[in-house]
Amino acid sequence: MKRLRLLAVSVLAVTALAASAAAGDFVDLRRIEPVSGDAAAGAQKAATLCFACHGADGISPVPMFPNLAGQRADYLYQELLRYKSGSRPESAMTALVQPLEDADLRNLAVHYGGLAPDLPAPAEAPAQEVLARGGTLFREGDPARGVPPCQGCHGADAKGHPLADAGADSPYRAYPLLYGQHPAYVATRLRDYRSGALAHTSNDFIMTAVAQRLDDASIDALAAWLANLPAQRQAR
Repeated sequence: MKRLRLLAVSVLAVTALAASAAAGDFVDLRRIEPVSGDAAAGAQKAATLCFACHGADGISPVPMFPNLAGQRADYLYQELLRYKSGSRPESAMTALVQPLEDADLRNLAVHYGGLAPDLPAPAEAPAQEVLARGGTLFREGDPARGVPPCQGCHGADAKGHPLADAGADSPYRAYPLLYGQHPAYVATRLRDYRSGALAHTSNDFIMTAVAQRLDDASIDALAAWLANLPAQRQAR
């Protein structure tokens, strides 16, 4: 019952915020077409544009930049579109994406989506109580604060919603996998949601409603737990 109430809160948040957004600015990611592209062409484009920040294998050497290997192509394509439109906060990606054609964005998304997320374990693991807190938040949420469990949208293994590939009309294809993501990137992204800096898509609105209920310790614990998932899986 508690999870149903938390889900209802998220749905109401999307509805209310979408109604307040300008009609030409809001993107409903529940109604997008599946992304297709040329992975080989994407690999060639990535070699000239993306390796410095995201690595030759899609594993970023820079903690503030996301790992892209194995990320859902639908999610990556929509993120690239947001950068190209200027609706995402200004970053190095904004200028980089501007000259690219739509086919380039699709090809890049399909290329990175096809790579194996063979992620290295972090050099140092955080304290066990931090990992325990992050794991509890991901699996169970925090009902006292109105925080739903993250696995409801991102999957029990943090590798995406289990119904993302249920069909072409699945509303979950643009939900990202979070498995093994850099903690600095995850924490920054959650704080951006909490501040309202990201408010352009239906997914942004859901995440804003969730992040506004997270304190800094909870954000850092979630980010640490997700980053350490590869090590935790190997230890089992």
